[in-house]
Amino acid sequence: MEGSRGVSGERRELTRRLRWLLFLRVVILTFFLGATALFYFAKGEADPGLLRSLQIPLIAAYLVSISSALVLPWVRNLVIFSHGQIDFDVVLITAVVLFTGGIESPFPFLYNLAIVNSAILLFYRGAFITAGLSSVCYGALLLWSHYHLFGTWFSGLGPFVMGLTLNIPTFFIIAFLGAFLARKLYEAERLLRETQKEATDLEALKEALIHGVGGGVAITDLKGEINYFNPQAQTLTGLKEGTTKGRKLTDIFPALAYNFGISQEQQRVMVGEFPFVDPQGQNKHLRLTLAPLNNPGKDLIGFVAIFEDVSKHKDLEEKVRFEEELRRARERELTPGSSEGDDKSFKFEGVVGKGGGMDRIYHLIQKVAATNTNILISGESGTGKELVARAIHFNGQRKDGPFVAVNCGAIPENLIESELFGHVRGAFTGAVSDHLGLFKQADGGSIFLDEVGELPLHLQVKLLRVLQEKAFTPVGGSKQVKVDVRVISATNKDLRKELEKGRFREDLFYRLNVVQMTLPPLRSRKEDVPALTHHFMLKYATALNKEVEEISSDALMYLINYSYPGNIRELENIVEHAVAVTNKNVLTEEDLPANVKGVSISEEFKLFERTAPGGADLFFNKGVSLDDELATHEKCLLLGALKRSNGVQKRAAEVLGINYRSFRHRLEKYGLLNVKDQETGDERVGE
Repeated sequence: MEGSRGVSGERRELTRRLRWLLFLRVVILTFFLGATALFYFAKGEADPGLLRSLQIPLIAAYLVSISSALVLPWVRNLVIFSHGQIDFDVVLITAVVLFTGGIESPFPFLYNLAIVNSAILLFYRGAFITAGLSSVCYGALLLWSHYHLFGTWFSGLGPFVMGLTLNIPTFFIIAFLGAFLARKLYEAERLLRETQKEATDLEALKEALIHGVGGGVAITDLKGEINYFNPQAQTLTGLKEGTTKGRKLTDIFPALAYNFGISQEQQRVMVGEFPFVDPQGQNKHLRLTLAPLNNPGKDLIGFVAIFEDVSKHKDLEEKVRFEEELRRARERELTPGSSEGDDKSFKFEGVVGKGGGMDRIYHLIQKVAATNTNILISGESGTGKELVARAIHFNGQRKDGPFVAVNCGAIPENLIESELFGHVRGAFTGAVSDHLGLFKQADGGSIFLDEVGELPLHLQVKLLRVLQEKAFTPVGGSKQVKVDVRVISATNKDLRKELEKGRFREDLFYRLNVVQMTLPPLRSRKEDVPALTHHFMLKYATALNKEVEEISSDALMYLINYSYPGNIRELENIVEHAVAVTNKNVLTEEDLPANVKGVSISEEFKLFERTAPGGADLFFNKGVSLDDELATHEKCLLLGALKRSNGVQKRAAEVLGINYRSFRHRLEKYGLLNVKDQETGDERVGE
């Protein structure tokens, strides 16, 4: 009696799965036909013949599905019937692949769907039978397409062999994994069927696993602690399932910003991309989808994370973006007058790009150029402060007057007063004649005081008097000299901090700082690198009489990813170097300086040989444990950062360039959490 009940239960279960198979077949076929038609019409390449060809197997599939659903209640041998349905799916998929290009068709992956369906219906035997049939059909299809493509069975076998090698092993792998998961889930269902809640929890887990077969899947409890880590996830992260169970998902992915303990956060589906470094040191870029896992009663039972490696996609996107930026730069150099609707007569010679807030700088330059207001330009060395000063002068009322640029930090302190304000004959040893000075030379125009923060205090007093009285007395002279000069100053220092330290006069600061402009560093305006590169490339190609017209996308990627401590001036030197050494009309990564491309492995090893304790040979011969050596080095870095931040862990994390959560995890890993936090005065252990 119990045996008959078991058989009856298995029959009902198989019947239910068959109904779902037939229903899903109709839904998938409808979606497939609609998507195919939409794809070809969207591209404007609609082929009525192709669509009509696809209609034949699809209509046949509809008829078979409907008729099978009608006769299903009267079928006696459901196993044979199930084999027939799956075999029909394989034949149908073969027809779809044939009609969509054969060896070039994008749809061989549909065989995997048939194999998974067979595994769900018939477990191991059915899955492997379907995998074998799929292999035979796909192999025959490849051979047939190969014959029609090359006109012979045996020449040009590369695509044929590659198709078999890439797809057929996958069929059997999917068959094993699908059957394994299906069998495990079926047995679990049978054991837990007595309680509805446990059965529904298992159903949710089964659905998550089936849908996560194509990528890495991690399932966690309500606290975010991992209890399942599938093989694809282990492959992607380089971590074994045994080492991940019980650990929090945020420990595996420190860049994951998700708080499992907040109720509002628990109902949020998060999709994000972030960098990841596996234990082998490989840099990857992952896309992760994290969603709450609920049972039919809407009770939260955990979380499911599905992630994949999108490094190649990101690299391709970056490459396409770089090429587009370069194309735009070739069409026109991005100058503000030509693209922002500003006054077309306004000239910005040498000032290129609009990233990092430069568009606001351009508008401010246009506003102040027509005035005689003193200007203070701040920014790091090499950001183009003198170019901005020239743009202000040559677009203002004084453009016909002289523009005198002086670097206050490059003139010896004992000569700077004479250089700025002049001297009379006999004022000091060597003063054999009168000297006008730079302020007098700039009369009627503008003087640009670069690195004004380097002026000695006694000269700051004299400069203040010039700004107030428009007059000065030359060194050794007795008569004042009147001048009409606009002062534009620049500095790479924070003059407010210099005020606090007593190295710069407050009254002079406010006289110079009537209007202040702060130029962004090049690392904050990386989107301008293509335009600047193209500008300098044309400049030095003309100067060196070379026909250099292009730069490769790989070389441009190196330039965009470089940090530029010397800002635009350094980029200009790099491009000048590349144009000077190239013997082609296209700049490539081979023409770039070594420091832009990073240190090579051989150079790094030579450095290690010089710095290893006792030398590289002694280091390796003593019996090295890479994990121990790396752990020792990492602990030294952590302690060094804590020392430099006075024990403030958040500051130490910033010093090392990592987030606070990751820093805390590393401290916990090495038992270093008992570090007093200087901001609170507390020892927060295990926070």
